[in-house]
Amino acid sequence: MTRESDFKQKFQKELKKRVKPVAILQYKQDATTLKGFPDCICILEGITIFIEYKKSKRAKYQEGQKMWHDRLEAAGHFSFYVYPENAEEILKEIERLK
Repeated sequence: MTRESDFKQKFQKELKKRVKPVAILQYKQDATTLKGFPDCICILEGITIFIEYKKSKRAKYQEGQKMWHDRLEAAGHFSFYVYPENAEEILKEIERLK
């Protein structure tokens, strides 16, 4: 089974190669941060994408993750849950956005 951190590293490497983002920012969770906020913020020219990494399609969602996903999309941003089973599909979607 793939660890989430290994998957995240591989996905970001492919994202950098295929999409060439302006920046990829990792959101570190601690006691002072927003509970459930996405793991990663990917900035493209004129587009902000929020990514929540999961180690598998069956991984559980943490408190607040679905709320943030819906809230970010309602504000006009793109928000994705990415796991090994849908990684290629999400990469293609992000390529279409740029």
